[in-house]
Amino acid sequence: MPFQNPSRPLSRRVRPAWPLPAWLRRLPWVHLGWFALLLYFDAQGWLLNQGVLVPPLKNHFWPLALTTDALDSGLFYLNWLTMPALLRRGRLGAYVLVLALGLGVFCAARIGVSYYFEEVKIRGQMQPLGFYVQVLQSYYLLLGGLILLLSFFLRLAGDYLREQGHRRELEQQHLRTELALLKNQLHPHFLFNTLNNIYSLTLHASPQAPEAVLRLSELLRYQLYDSQDDLVPLAREIHHLQSFLTLQHLRLPPEEADEAIQFTVLLPPGADHACQLPPMLLLPLVENAFKHGDLTVRPHAVRLKLELTPEGQLQFLVRNRVAPEAASPGGVGLVNLRRRLELLYPERHALVITANAQEYAVRLSVQVSSPVS
Repeated sequence: MPFQNPSRPLSRRVRPAWPLPAWLRRLPWVHLGWFALLLYFDAQGWLLNQGVLVPPLKNHFWPLALTTDALDSGLFYLNWLTMPALLRRGRLGAYVLVLALGLGVFCAARIGVSYYFEEVKIRGQMQPLGFYVQVLQSYYLLLGGLILLLSFFLRLAGDYLREQGHRRELEQQHLRTELALLKNQLHPHFLFNTLNNIYSLTLHASPQAPEAVLRLSELLRYQLYDSQDDLVPLAREIHHLQSFLTLQHLRLPPEEADEAIQFTVLLPPGADHACQLPPMLLLPLVENAFKHGDLTVRPHAVRLKLELTPEGQLQFLVRNRVAPEAASPGGVGLVNLRRRLELLYPERHALVITANAQEYAVRLSVQVSSPVS
């Protein structure tokens, strides 16, 4: 039965539903679409009017089409360039004035072009310029208004999409920064607890102290150099936990260590290398068990069980006996772990804590990215 996260995630990683290749995203789609639209209407005009246009105009169709395309593009890009310069800065009056002047110039130019190319003829006689103004001014006002509306909404949509992309970028950068801080916070916390263990060995002049220092150096090497990747194979995390447990064995008599600390791993064949998870995700639970547990209890003081189900669910159970004088379990380690899980596995994890006077148990369930077949 699939588990659900009882807590609401504080953040989500946003991914586009259908990511495009980078070179496709860099193409100026709005400008290509605009010129394709002009070319489409020019081609339609040429095909539809082949038998209608008078010979002089038919011979000058493409000069006329290119001239009108230039005027249409001028009005289109007038709004395209003016909108960020004026409207975004709150200068609405100046923006409207510029568009009104541009629309007036556009209508006058289009009427002049129509007059020059003899676009309107009645009974074969060319009409005076006033006739062109009276007949065509409403049409070109409407055409110019539509061009301005198209430019306005395309610019608005482009700005919105760019803003969304920047917002996703900032959110992902924020998540990466926060995760890096959380990961770095584990280092001094872990080091503080481990140095306390080594200090207790040196107080009793234990011959195991040099071995403990060597094990600590191996653990720090993993944390400083081998855990810089976002994801590491599960096998490396298991090896890291085993090194940590070996360090804890040094605190116990050799004949009792294996019995007091048990670590069971149940994985499908090859899953320890195929499955990946963030580095040092499991360590806080193990560290917490030794910080607050009672290692004097026998036969089992700390029991750990790591299992990966065929459905791709990673389950990690940590149980430890509670020392009577121990402080309340938790602290910085578990707080950081909860935050990392919320950021990395929103709605794909569960962290359940069960505690009583004798035992403290934590069960972590994480749905890994790819199920194990």
